[in-house]
Amino acid sequence: MRRTELTILYICTLMMTLPSMDADSASADDGNINIVCTNSILADFAKNILPENVTISYIMPAGSCPAHFDASPKDVQLITNADIIISLGWEQWLQPLLEYNPSCTQITCPGLGEWNIPSSAKTYVEHIATELRTILPEYNNTIETKTVEYLSQINTTAEKLKTLITSKGYINRKVVCMQWQKDFVEWLGLNVTYTYEPPERMSTQEILNVSQALQENGVCAIIDNLQSGTELGSKLASEAGVSHIVLTNFPEAVPGTDTYLKMIKYNVNQTINGIALFDYKQGEIQELEKNINSLEMQRNTLLTTTFIFMILAIVFGLMYKRK
Repeated sequence: MRRTELTILYICTLMMTLPSMDADSASADDGNINIVCTNSILADFAKNILPENVTISYIMPAGSCPAHFDASPKDVQLITNADIIISLGWEQWLQPLLEYNPSCTQITCPGLGEWNIPSSAKTYVEHIATELRTILPEYNNTIETKTVEYLSQINTTAEKLKTLITSKGYINRKVVCMQWQKDFVEWLGLNVTYTYEPPERMSTQEILNVSQALQENGVCAIIDNLQSGTELGSKLASEAGVSHIVLTNFPEAVPGTDTYLKMIKYNVNQTINGIALFDYKQGEIQELEKNINSLEMQRNTLLTTTFIFMILAIVFGLMYKRK
């Protein structure tokens, strides 16, 4: 009897595993490649250099801070089904997930710089393309062609954005900037007079230092990094009377930024709008001060005239009495 029960259990277990076995076979037969990236920037780079039949997804939500991200059961499933995993190489939360798929192929991108600068973005793209050509030789021609096209798009977009900033006359404008956006802001041609760490790492004295830096003559804005938090920057901007500009370093964190190229366009527009708003407010203040000065002059003139008439009235009054 015991043997019969075991046999039945074995058959049931086998039947339950058949669908997944068939699915795995079908996946292998159709040649579909499943690539999982740790974030949206790496996913976008990969999408631009691979054919459309390659499935590309990413784990960390674009609006999250990489240092504070916690993986979920959904992420385990993504890793388990991945053929290739592309990471920055320093995501501590990734290591436990890799235990669920130790045989997957990994591409890491350590030490390649800040990807929001076009020159560094191209370095990432070239590195990922080189690795993928080795791993997926059947796609070599496609990867090479699409990489050349994408790098050209990055160059063209970068030139247009630099020209736009120059045409606005914003080169060398003074700003205070969160450190993760410093390189991008300096690439635009702005003068970063002071940088600060993520707010949760800052002491009271460091916050005071930022506040003092905003008081420097000519500083027009404080520039925050969306993923690092923006409340402190907003508060300090309001106190100092400067613009508060928020940039993102991951695509899809803000509507209309679903690609790297759209993201840097968004960041440039945010910067331009922030400086323009500061200049507009400064113009209003100057106009208000001019109006106040004019009113004060009119008041002083009126008081002086009134005083003169009073003196004359007294003099004429005395002269009249003597007669």
